[in-house]
Amino acid sequence: MRNSQTSKWFRWYHKSEQLILGFTGMILVVAVWQMASALGWINTFLVSSPSQILSSAIEQTTKGAIWADFQVTAIEFIIAFGISAVIGILCGLVMGWYRHIEYVADPFLWFFYSTPLIAFYPLFVMWLGLGFKTVVMMGFLMAVIPITINTFAGAKGTNPILIRAARSFGATNRQMLLKISLPSALPMIVTGCRIGVERSLIGVIVGEMFSSNSGLGFRISYYGSRLQTANLFVSLVLVVLFGLILTQLIRLVEARLQNWQPKS
Repeated sequence: MRNSQTSKWFRWYHKSEQLILGFTGMILVVAVWQMASALGWINTFLVSSPSQILSSAIEQTTKGAIWADFQVTAIEFIIAFGISAVIGILCGLVMGWYRHIEYVADPFLWFFYSTPLIAFYPLFVMWLGLGFKTVVMMGFLMAVIPITINTFAGAKGTNPILIRAARSFGATNRQMLLKISLPSALPMIVTGCRIGVERSLIGVIVGEMFSSNSGLGFRISYYGSRLQTANLFVSLVLVVLFGLILTQLIRLVEARLQNWQPKS
């Protein structure tokens, strides 16, 4: 009986090893950080401490300010990433399927890919003004390029045997695009979206830091300029958790969509 329970425990540990070790590592880092701050080994004015951050998080949660800022950031991110995902996937599929469109769009795509997009920020401010539109545009532009490039690569790599087989059965270009090219490109599309989530969130946070009066990025800039480190870390941790949750959700979607890919 004991051997059976031990075996079940080892199987559960092996299945959840990555999660267990990752969570344990985070707890150790927080514990060492708290101990170092309590013993005076680090300057808590500059790096704060977990207990101070927790106290500040409780205070901000009670007042409701942190959730109002999170809501602003979440809405801006959803709009920016949603538009970039739709446009990026459509452009990537069309470029991968139609050669002449690829030749026309390729120079522009790689121009934006190789350019530090933050350099366009002053132009967005002049064109769109400070606030919501500029923040969304920054989030959109940061994400749409990697999504387009990965979708294009996936569509371009569609198995030619599948294409010839579909043509032999009289499939139209639209049918082949939707039923063969799109499913074949799914792994690369999901990879592009995973990168796009991170880059879009970066664009939104940067936009809020410089052109907004609300949102988590604005709070990070606000508290940083006033040297309120504990308050700053609350917003920073919330941004990290938001990005982590979004990345894990995309991984779950990727696992669900694997069965949709065509077999050669």
